[in-house]
Amino acid sequence: MWRVRTTFVDRPGILAEIALACGAAEVNILGMQVFTSAERTTDVFVVSAPEGLTDLQVAELFEWAGGAAVSVTRVDDGATVDSATRYLQGVREVLDEGRDVADVLAELLETEPPDVADYAGHDVLELVRRNGDTLKISRAVPFTQVEKERAQALVSLVRDAKGSPARVSTIQSSTVPIVRQATLSDVDAVADLHDRCSDETLFDRYQVPLQLPMKTRMTRRLVAPTNGVALVVQQGQDVVGHGLLELVDETWTFRLLIQDAYAGGNLGTLLVKHAASHAKASGADRLTLITAESNDTLLRAVGNAGFMARIERRDGSVHISVPLAAVRAIETG
Repeated sequence: MWRVRTTFVDRPGILAEIALACGAAEVNILGMQVFTSAERTTDVFVVSAPEGLTDLQVAELFEWAGGAAVSVTRVDDGATVDSATRYLQGVREVLDEGRDVADVLAELLETEPPDVADYAGHDVLELVRRNGDTLKISRAVPFTQVEKERAQALVSLVRDAKGSPARVSTIQSSTVPIVRQATLSDVDAVADLHDRCSDETLFDRYQVPLQLPMKTRMTRRLVAPTNGVALVVQQGQDVVGHGLLELVDETWTFRLLIQDAYAGGNLGTLLVKHAASHAKASGADRLTLITAESNDTLLRAVGNAGFMARIERRDGSVHISVPLAAVRAIETG
């Protein structure tokens, strides 16, 4: 089964045309939702397709029927459950089972990143909790107004069973962050950066549990790689971000780490831009950024940097490939 999200010009007869096209291709419509706007409508279909029909062929079918901005993702039987029922079940899971409302919304809004070609950036939904905190949910496929209103209604209805989560602190400082090339004198600062990062952030970076404190040998490699360049972001006296640009099997790869307290800012975007500039200056025509599947922070950084990208999943990690033809040189301190 597949979930198909597409937009159409809101006119009489369009759904009949879609049904006829699906019938001719032996694609069965199992469910649908309609999200209307002023001139266009966004429809979400759950369909079953004949064995062997690919997501690309399903997308082409809906495009032929008049759809635009078509996205297709594979789903299971749970996708046919009534939407209102799913949201009510979500409220029960928060109140009775102690689940965090952010986890419930991630399932309801299906924010697990699909395999999106030509990725251009996440849509970010900001919801206000009952205690005044802001909860941010992001997704590669844009949110409709109805989805935004449903999500805000759920957040306004429930209070996290575990109590209000700690507000993510964004450190205020008049000091402008500086991106520069790392040196051996940064060994201790980079080790301290890792000590200040959460286990989840470190796992997104390394895809394995990291044993702390950092060993000097490993930290030296992070600031002085054999086949590449290390970048750091310095805020005041502290190193709050690190990126490792390396040539691996003739492919320029980049992995970054941003201290949790700064994760909501633009430091990841700055590092991505500088890494792309360094890679192009080294003769690369493409840069591959690597992170964990659960991490969409890097995806947002790529989108905010203005890069188009292609996304591929490999062995539990996400590889984001960025062409460098249009990248301009950036001066790094």
